[in-house]
Amino acid sequence: MSQAPFPMRTERLTLRFVGAEDVAALTAYRNDPAVAALQDWELPYPREQAVALAERQAGRTDYEPGRGHQIAIELAGELVGDVYIGLHEHGGIADIGYSLIPSAQGRGIAFEAVSALIADLVERLGVHRIVAELSKDNGPSIRLLERLGMTFESFSRQSFWWRGVWDDNLYYAMSAEQWRAWRDRPRTPPQIVRLVEITEDNRWTYARVRTHRSQEQFCATVHDSYADALFPGERYGVPLVPVLRGIEADGEPAGFLMYSEAGPYLWRFLIDRRHQGRGIGRRAMTLWLDEMRARGHTEVETSWGQGKGSPEAFHLATGFVPTGEFEDGEALARLTL
Repeated sequence: MSQAPFPMRTERLTLRFVGAEDVAALTAYRNDPAVAALQDWELPYPREQAVALAERQAGRTDYEPGRGHQIAIELAGELVGDVYIGLHEHGGIADIGYSLIPSAQGRGIAFEAVSALIADLVERLGVHRIVAELSKDNGPSIRLLERLGMTFESFSRQSFWWRGVWDDNLYYAMSAEQWRAWRDRPRTPPQIVRLVEITEDNRWTYARVRTHRSQEQFCATVHDSYADALFPGERYGVPLVPVLRGIEADGEPAGFLMYSEAGPYLWRFLIDRRHQGRGIGRRAMTLWLDEMRARGHTEVETSWGQGKGSPEAFHLATGFVPTGEFEDGEALARLTL
């Protein structure tokens, strides 16, 4: 291995192996219900276990294949959390996990720390696969893994023994190639955004457009939308007539929308995970609203699910106004053109 990177420094953080000086803080936050709720350690977490964990890291200056490592996250001289890195014996696969004290959550600290550690594992050590497993109820960690570029691989029911019960388990992972592709994905607004007709020639290309898995609870996949278009049903007693459009950004498939002229009702609207945050959704929505105006419509409707990560804020910013009604459990909203 090349020269040891620890302590590693990022813009705000110092990353180092957990030491004896961390025992009191580690014991305290591992017993904090806000931290421990969906973690895998048993409760209460004894001080002796923190001591043993610190002793296992003693003298380490780099990762060792076949062992687990606890990396302290230090912010302004304070221990605010830690990252687990389990390097498989052949050195090609690394398991990751993380925890943060409540006051450090929601500030991008875990993302900054784990991003730096993954980059080091892939670029310096040649790790070819990063893996994480977690509870299906751990929404914040799911969204963090997705921000890191990891993708959902499997869901296994009652497969993880956790505090006296069998719990469901999610697996997220990415290869080194996927990590590099995510790192190098386009970040800036595209020059040109277009709505294109979905045809026999491009239908499978647009079927590969995917949101993050955590967003699928609010927006069905393109494959599911194709199925719904085949059996559209009715709305307000009027047959739905689906119209499918791809969202193209600088010539690349970047999203998908489906609507029905009956309403008109915006039935599906999604931006591919690789292209989110580039302003494509706002521009595509403007194009669709302009098209509805040009066709003589005076208002449009849509609906959305409720909860963390829902598209509600986007639609409200676009100008949709909730009616107070619900349709199949989703909030109904209208926009006057």
